[in-house]
Amino acid sequence: MYAITASIFIIKPKAPLLRLFYVLAICLGISLQAHAGVTSLKKGTAVTLPAFTLLDGSVITRESLKNKPVLLSFWASWCPYCARQNPYIQKLHEQVKDSDMQVITVSIDKEPKAASDYVNKHKYTFKVAKFTPALKAVFGEIKVIPLVYVIDKNSIIQEAVPGEMFEEDVLDMRKYAK
Repeated sequence: MYAITASIFIIKPKAPLLRLFYVLAICLGISLQAHAGVTSLKKGTAVTLPAFTLLDGSVITRESLKNKPVLLSFWASWCPYCARQNPYIQKLHEQVKDSDMQVITVSIDKEPKAASDYVNKHKYTFKVAKFTPALKAVFGEIKVIPLVYVIDKNSIIQEAVPGEMFEEDVLDMRKYAK
């Protein structure tokens, strides 16, 4: 039924459908491994948020975020996936602005002016922070954008979502605003 060669990775099933299954399984395995390496912070991890320095120079202190849920979205002005997701982040921000939930985005642009110009062009009103060494110390190197974390009022990560999200998935994060 199978021809096993010297390499453990080469299995030659006779049935074409079975071969397809093996190829898909290998591809899925590689995909899952790549996804797992995107962020070291997972659901259930406790984090201590640092202060956030916003593009306008103001600061959101750690103390002001205590006992509040925070949606944190990492993005860049040059990212096409972020460009599609940011309108949903804006909509969420507008829907939860009267709750305790804080919507804070973090631009990983090397030049803050690029982020400021982008935000002004699109008339976004969500808070935009710079990616600082303090944020890097907590969240590590950002390997994929957009990247969304939802941190509950007890400083526990409830969501860690690498990659672009659909509108309904972003808006579903309202459930943490309660």
